[in-house]
Amino acid sequence: MAHSHSAASLHAARLLPQQRTPTAPRTLLPAGGGLLLRRPHPPLHQQRRSRSSSRPDLRCRRRLLTARGDYDFYENYADEEGDEEEESEVIGGSFDAAVALFNGGEFHACHDVVEELWYTAEEPTRTLLHAILQCAVAFHHLFNQNHRGAMMELGEGLCKLRKLRLDDDTTSPFSRFQEEVAAALNFIYRTQKELAACTDDLCLTMDGSATSYQLLGNFAAGQKLYRLETTTSADGDGVPTIIFSASSRLVRVKLPTLSATEHHLAALQCTSEYI
Repeated sequence: MAHSHSAASLHAARLLPQQRTPTAPRTLLPAGGGLLLRRPHPPLHQQRRSRSSSRPDLRCRRRLLTARGDYDFYENYADEEGDEEEESEVIGGSFDAAVALFNGGEFHACHDVVEELWYTAEEPTRTLLHAILQCAVAFHHLFNQNHRGAMMELGEGLCKLRKLRLDDDTTSPFSRFQEEVAAALNFIYRTQKELAACTDDLCLTMDGSATSYQLLGNFAAGQKLYRLETTTSADGDGVPTIIFSASSRLVRVKLPTLSATEHHLAALQCTSEYI
């Protein structure tokens, strides 16, 4: 009997390491996913932990100064690092790099860079970065057939932009970004209603009632309705454009882009009145 009990305990002990432990939820969900779940740690922080520098104090100063837009940091400390990989992290972790990724349609990578900056930022810059992060998540979802997630994230990002009262300075690149985000959200909402209300047999009126909103259903999850193309403007410039492909006519809107630099970010920090 004792031998049987000992064997059972040994068998149970061998099974324990095979039990699964809960993992932290991811921010970016796969195509057709549902609500967003936040995870407590930044992805880049986790990814770099295994290859971080032996100079943690230097890495902390680097992250803080880069988030504040200190251009002299790279020149003063690149020689101390002596590691090409660490030098690339300084460049890649800047706000300018995040802008380039966003405008290039690299929304997942942009999300990671902005989140790193967000962790050390102060208000009102912190709220602005959070808004940009949510917009990046939104467009990642939009082009991966999670239209409901795209609308939710874009709406939350727009609310944060409006909270900053960017309309007070219409010449600001952040004010123009806010206008383009609002236009994109309205475009997605309008096309989703059009798709839900009209079938091959009939069209129903989307009058804003609770019944009409129920027609949106699962927001056409999993259907490839939107694509990103570059169109040519009257000036001959390339304009990134969102195309709604489920319509018999050409329906499109400009993809929001950022024309801001780290200098604009620093100016916002110094002059904006945060509410």
